[in-house]
Amino acid sequence: MINTISSIIRWVIFFPILIIGLLIMIILSFFNLKMVFWFSKPFCWLLALTIGAKVTVEGNFPVNEKFVVMSNHSSFFDPFIYPFFMKGMFTGIVADYNLKFPLWKQFLLRLNAIPINRKDRNQAIQGIKKAEEVLNRGINIAILPEGTRTINGKLGKLKKGGFHLAMNTKASIIPIGIKGAFKLAPKTTWKLTPCEIIAKVGDPIPFSVYEPLGVDGLLQKVERDIKILSSEIKPDTI
Repeated sequence: MINTISSIIRWVIFFPILIIGLLIMIILSFFNLKMVFWFSKPFCWLLALTIGAKVTVEGNFPVNEKFVVMSNHSSFFDPFIYPFFMKGMFTGIVADYNLKFPLWKQFLLRLNAIPINRKDRNQAIQGIKKAEEVLNRGINIAILPEGTRTINGKLGKLKKGGFHLAMNTKASIIPIGIKGAFKLAPKTTWKLTPCEIIAKVGDPIPFSVYEPLGVDGLLQKVERDIKILSSEIKPDTI
């Protein structure tokens, strides 16, 4: 009962702040896109505070290179964790249903987000090609390679699109392990459980390292790295 009341209060506070913040970021994007990324850090910190999340970052995000960033997807809040550790300008590949919400749609499009329909292979391929263009302009691409949130807290099957993107652009991949977000807000309930979220930044995987692996080998390596970083498995697990 207490958790239900607490969750309702947190959601009532969260949504107005989210709407106001998105409006500010959309306005800023018309003047200077870099201001959006500067504003996103305190904005996401405030959002985390309202829903009871304390976000801690372990590791350092490198700069001066183009990256494809991949992490596990265990909560609706995952995209709001990225500003805590990302540096420079970045955008993401998102499911096209995100464009059904007018304000969120404008925000995503202003940030060069790439919408894709996971059920339409040709449209998904076109989305990956657009992502390659964005990446080659020096804007990092964030991807949640599972394509949807986990329902049990464990990493789901990874889709290959992001790995083809990395291969085609020769971009380094940075694996990210997010621990605690599933406890905060699992997909199966609207109730929130305040907790600490740890985002652990892995070592970059350069093209020279993963080229010999091929797409399948690269997928397996990133899958293992994310599981280790999110504490799903131990480093010595085969």
